[in-house]
Amino acid sequence: MKNQYLKIEPVGGIGQIGSNMTLVQGESDTILIDAGILFPYEDFFDIDYLIPNLTSIPTPSHLVITHGHEDHIGAVFHIIKQFPNIKVLASPFTAALIRKKLEFNHAPYPITEYRHFDQLSFKDFTIDPIHVNHSIPETHGLLIRDYKEEFGLFFISDFKIDYKTIYERPFDFEKLIKLSKNLKRKILLVDSTNITSNTLNTPSETEIIPVMDEIFGSTNKRIFITCFSSNIHRLMTFINLSKKYGRKIVPHGRSMISYLNTANELGMIPDFDSVVKMAETVTPNQENITVLLSGCQGDFRGTFRRFCMGEDSTFKPRSDDLVLLSSKAIPGNEKKISLLLNKLAEIGIKIITSQEKMIHVSGHPGRNDLLHLYEKFNPTDIVPIHGETSFIRSHIEFIKKSFPSAVPHYFLNFDSLNIDKDFKLRIEQGIKQDPVIIHGKHLVLEKEKISERRKLACNGSVFISLKVSKSLTDVEKISFTFQGLPTLITGNDDKFRRFLENYFVQISFKDLNKTSEELRIAIRKYFDQILGYKPQTFIHIL
Repeated sequence: MKNQYLKIEPVGGIGQIGSNMTLVQGESDTILIDAGILFPYEDFFDIDYLIPNLTSIPTPSHLVITHGHEDHIGAVFHIIKQFPNIKVLASPFTAALIRKKLEFNHAPYPITEYRHFDQLSFKDFTIDPIHVNHSIPETHGLLIRDYKEEFGLFFISDFKIDYKTIYERPFDFEKLIKLSKNLKRKILLVDSTNITSNTLNTPSETEIIPVMDEIFGSTNKRIFITCFSSNIHRLMTFINLSKKYGRKIVPHGRSMISYLNTANELGMIPDFDSVVKMAETVTPNQENITVLLSGCQGDFRGTFRRFCMGEDSTFKPRSDDLVLLSSKAIPGNEKKISLLLNKLAEIGIKIITSQEKMIHVSGHPGRNDLLHLYEKFNPTDIVPIHGETSFIRSHIEFIKKSFPSAVPHYFLNFDSLNIDKDFKLRIEQGIKQDPVIIHGKHLVLEKEKISERRKLACNGSVFISLKVSKSLTDVEKISFTFQGLPTLITGNDDKFRRFLENYFVQISFKDLNKTSEELRIAIRKYFDQILGYKPQTFIHIL
């Protein structure tokens, strides 16, 4: 539209937690903020992840990354594949993570680094990175302003407020207030992750330290800790306490090693070489080591799961071990984590979780933290983002009750927030699109194939090959294979063979397609009578 100044359209990340990607369009500029992946809530039978559908969005010139979590950088590979001329901007630590991911996938690509004091200039607007606190270093909110400095939009999808932090600077409210104080219209797009939490003020990362200090001082045995590998500040606490108590710290698992090495390469971890040792350089059963296990969500291939199940090739659980869960279960993962803890309990291992002691704090704001941000930024409009649909609705109600001077706005993925040149705001409902399923070597897996996988996984399969005579009257050879069926079937295949031989007497092979389908139906009925369900059946006639 001629009168339109700016259009904000999320293509992922609202109504769900993950797949964060937001399109910002001006008259001359089109940029993306973040490029994340979504891990499926339901069982998609071992697919890797989902990404937004990129085929329907206009070509962006730039991709600006706010921080290095997978739900914000995991789809960068797909972005540069879809838009090969795009310029990618990220902080130094985040850029290093992206480069490693791209190099691992044999797709190196130039990443331009920005710092918290830089200003990113475009034709229609400027973007000022605002340093915020979160559970990964170098997280930024993005303040988008017009050149007349009358309009501002503060995009802050992940943050907490930590005035006590010893690992990074606190939330840079001073810069945010200075740059926004004269703006006539101020729109806040803001994190909704913890809106339903009973914790009103998210604790500081430093509040974990004395609790962990007490735990580390209570044993000289092996300590195993699982947490998010990207939480470098948490890992630095473990390293510092290991050094204090004469321990060697051992990162175990690909992601844990990768994140720690990246932080070390950028000079973020003092005394790294004297404290941190790789698993192959230590004696697994020696006392006084701290082992950091990746896979804190109980992932099937994760290191934490392998250790708990006694399947890890290096470290086997012992009854005198101490295991700490310094993380929170992502919704949907509670059961599999509980099963792993039960395995450890069977051995008699002492387990400490955040329910017993403060060994984990969130990286997202409680309701009082949100209110503190509202009061500092003083927005005219607030748009909840970064959360499930129920979180967005709850956030709307919280704004109405706690900060009535701002107008709350509700929108989801593919809706658009339109700002006119006179800075009037309107929401337009968009056409929803299903995410794209990615599996294997970054290949798209069609949604209907998931149904096929489900049937194969749940019902098993029967594969039959028939060699038919040239006259198409007799079957000369029968071979069949069962997959995923009980021993009742696999151990009694003579009965099935007799069924086939009797069936062949009744049919003709003149029309192979018709005969194949009739045979498939008959076989499924045969097994249904025995099993109570119909396995997937595949017939090949030679």
